[in-house]
Amino acid sequence: MIPQSIVANRIEAFVRSQFEIDPNDDGFNRTVDLFELGYVDSVGFAELLAFFAEEFGVEVPEEDLLSEGFLSIDGMAGIVSRLTADAEARSA
Repeated sequence: MIPQSIVANRIEAFVRSQFEIDPNDDGFNRTVDLFELGYVDSVGFAELLAFFAEEFGVEVPEEDLLSEGFLSIDGMAGIVSRLTADAEARSA
């Protein structure tokens, strides 16, 4: 299992880089709704899913994609961390 804090760090770095978030943007943090506030759009959504598959080796199930947890970096990190733990348990 990859610790949630490490997953959150990687997701935040990806989002900041990929979506060109200004480092001085006071409104951006790990708990904001990335979609509602316009940080990530529908194309970005697909880029996030590809990043999760490549970086963590997980595919996010539809029920998680539609959950409130998938709206923020912290929420995504919790989902991805859980999915990596589940994958490890299945392969053990």
